[in-house]
Amino acid sequence: MNIQSVLLVLCLALTGCASQPQSYVTDVADPGQEVDRLLSVYLENMSKGLTCTGDLGNVSYQDCDGVLRRLSQIYTAYPDNERVNMAIAVVSYHSGRTEQARFVLDQVLAGDLPRPEAAVLRARIALEEGNVNRARTLLQLQTRQNPMHPELHEMLAATHYANRKFPESLQALALAERLGAPQWRTAYHRGLVFEARKNAPAACEQYVTSLSLNPDFRAPQGRLIALASHPVCFDLATFVKGAS
Repeated sequence: MNIQSVLLVLCLALTGCASQPQSYVTDVADPGQEVDRLLSVYLENMSKGLTCTGDLGNVSYQDCDGVLRRLSQIYTAYPDNERVNMAIAVVSYHSGRTEQARFVLDQVLAGDLPRPEAAVLRARIALEEGNVNRARTLLQLQTRQNPMHPELHEMLAATHYANRKFPESLQALALAERLGAPQWRTAYHRGLVFEARKNAPAACEQYVTSLSLNPDFRAPQGRLIALASHPVCFDLATFVKGAS
């Protein structure tokens, strides 16, 4: 996932998360402010091509592993602060520490309250682990509580796609788009559905749409190249290559 996508996830995950007061057992006077500072450092490191994949042995809070260490300390002190929870879950996930991210997200979602951002990331993890039923059940609960949340419908479309329920997947993508999901993203996922249905021309048209709306998102170009044996896709791939 590129830095643009990670930034989007971070912004979505941390919007509107409640902060609950705790006794101050660390040197952090304002956990939300410290989370903002740490995420700024984290994104700066990502922009330099660094990732948190080490053993957390470095005590500096200015490098990538130090960010995760510091977030872990704040989480220990403020386990009920949802902003802290989401920050450590997102950074853990994008650092390859899926088990830690899964544990924190399950704590956030334990009360069956409206927590759409946590549900989207937890469902993504479930899908990556092949647990489609877990992802679908979680998303269906959250969409009943948050019917206007576009990312929930996008992720629900992914569960339908995984179950090869392609009409349902297209319906969920259409709804997500109407609710404000980025068209470059829904177009790409719609292309994947058409490709799975062996409709290469329709798939390639969607990939071109996605690429035209967001040239920095390179996944559609890879799909166009993969489908270049089809005349329509070959022409579209050639056109995209010439325009880039």
